[in-house]
Amino acid sequence: MAPNLDDIQRPFPELAEDEVMPPTEVEVTLLDLGPDLEQDLYDRLELIDENSGLPADEEAASSARLGVRLRYRLTYDERLGDPEQAWEYPKTERRIPRAERLALAAVVIAPGTPLQFKSGAAFRRMISELDGDELTAALKVLGAETTTAVAALADVKAVQEGIRQVLGQGATQLLELPNPEHPESAVGFVTDDGSVEALLRRLQPSVNLDSAVGALPLSLHGSSATSVLRVAEAMVTADLDGAIVLADDFGDDMDAGAAEYLAALLRRRSGQVWLSTRRPDVVRAFEPTEVLRLTRSHGERRQHQLAPTTDRKERLARRQLHQLLIPAMTTRAVALLEGPHDQEALTAVAQRRLDEDGVAPPAAHGIRLAAAGLGDGGKDQLPKLAHLASDLGFHVRVVVDNDKPGADSDLIAELVRLTEQVIRFPERTAIERALVRGVPAEILRPAMQEIKEVYGLTADFTSVSDSDLEREAAKQLKQKGGLHDPFVNALPNHVVPPLIVAVLDALCAGPSADVLVELDNPGEAS
Repeated sequence: MAPNLDDIQRPFPELAEDEVMPPTEVEVTLLDLGPDLEQDLYDRLELIDENSGLPADEEAASSARLGVRLRYRLTYDERLGDPEQAWEYPKTERRIPRAERLALAAVVIAPGTPLQFKSGAAFRRMISELDGDELTAALKVLGAETTTAVAALADVKAVQEGIRQVLGQGATQLLELPNPEHPESAVGFVTDDGSVEALLRRLQPSVNLDSAVGALPLSLHGSSATSVLRVAEAMVTADLDGAIVLADDFGDDMDAGAAEYLAALLRRRSGQVWLSTRRPDVVRAFEPTEVLRLTRSHGERRQHQLAPTTDRKERLARRQLHQLLIPAMTTRAVALLEGPHDQEALTAVAQRRLDEDGVAPPAAHGIRLAAAGLGDGGKDQLPKLAHLASDLGFHVRVVVDNDKPGADSDLIAELVRLTEQVIRFPERTAIERALVRGVPAEILRPAMQEIKEVYGLTADFTSVSDSDLEREAAKQLKQKGGLHDPFVNALPNHVVPPLIVAVLDALCAGPSADVLVELDNPGEAS
C-alpha cells in the first residue's frame, strides 16, 4: 500500500537571521504505510506525533500513530570531486537500501553530471535494468579495446625513444629494471588503476547542440544543458507516479523557461514534490497554496503557507503573488509602492547613489521594491497586497503619496495595522512632486529643458517662473508614459532629489516604534 503523502511532515532547516535558504539535510515522516510495508519495516517503525512528524513523547503516546522517518543527506566527496547523497533511517542511523527506498516511493534529484557510466550512477543502473547482459559484454569489449589501444600507443617509436631517454638519466639503475638493454619495455600506460571502472569514472557525455560546432563535452555547453538532462534522467530512472520527489536549489543552473517547465512536469507526474529554490520561475509552476516559505525571524524558525480560500476578494488578491511577490521570495522585506512610476523613480535614484557615491540601495538591506498596481490607482490594492505578503512571512513596508490630505485616513490606519512601516510623502505630494521638490531652480530648469528636447515636450521651461517651475515640471514628468527615470539621469552628477533620498534612507534604516513616518519637505524642520 502506498504511503499517505498528505501526512508528510518536514522539519525546518537552520537558517541565518531573516534569511531564506534551502536545506542540505531533509527529513520526511511517512504515516499510514499499510500492513505490508509496516510488516517489512517493523524494526524501523516509531510512534509518531502527527502534529510535529517527530517521535512522540510519553504524554502524546496514546494519540501517536505508527510511521517511519527518512533522512536525506547531501555531502561532498573532496577526493573524487563529486556530491554524494544518502538515505538513512534516523531511528537506526543506517542507510536505506534502494529496494526499501523505492518501496517507500522517495526520489531525489541530486547534483552531478547526468548520463554517467560509473558504478552506482543512475544512468548505469537504468541501462543495467534494461539489458544488464548486453552492458556487461560491451564493457568487457571496451576494456579489451582500451588495453589494445593504449598498448599500441606505448609501442609508437617516438614514445619508446622518449621513455628510453628518461630512463637513461639514472632511473634504469636506481629502479633496477629487469632489462637494462631495453628498459622501455618495462613501462606501459593504464587509465588510473587500470580497471574499466576507472575509465568509466572519467567518461563524460558529449552533446551536439549546434551543427556548426559539432559534439562538445556536456560541461562545455553550460550549466543549463547539464541540469536539464539531470532532471530528465531522474524522471526516467525513477518511477515518479505516486513518489515523493526532493530537489535542492532546483532551477538555479537552468534558464527561466526550462526551470518552470520541468518544475511543472515534476508536479504533474509526482505524488508529491518538494523543491527548494531561489528562482521565481520554479514557483510559478505551483498554486499559491502550495508555496511554503521558510524563514528565521524574531529569534525563531518559522514557516509560512497560504491557506486554501473560497473568498473571491482573497483569490483576486492572490493573483498578485506571481507578478509581485514571487520575485521577492528570497528577500527579508518588501516595500510596497502605489505604482510603477514610484518604483521607477526610487530605483533610478537608488542606482545613481550607488554608482556615484557608493550608497547601498534597498536591495543591500534585503528589501525589494514592488508596485501594487500597473498604473494609477494602486493605492487601493496596498492593504490586500500587504496582507498577502505578511501571510508569506515578509517584513512589509509601504510608501504612499499624500496628494489629497485627509482623504486616506482610513487607508493609512489599515496599513499601520498590517505593516511594520508606512512612509508618507508631505502634504499635496505625489511621486512627480517628490522628484522635483527641493531641487534648486538652476538645476531643475536645464534638466527639464533637456528632457523637453529629447522627448518632445510642449512646455518651454526657459520662460516658466521659479514659483511655477516645480508644478510644471511635475506635470510634464507624467507625459510620454512617465519620464521619472530620464529626469533622474538628466540631473548633474552627485545631484539627487532630496525627498526621494529621504524615502530610501527611511526604508533602509528600518522600522521604529512609530510605524507611520511622516516626511517633511526638504529644508523644513521635523
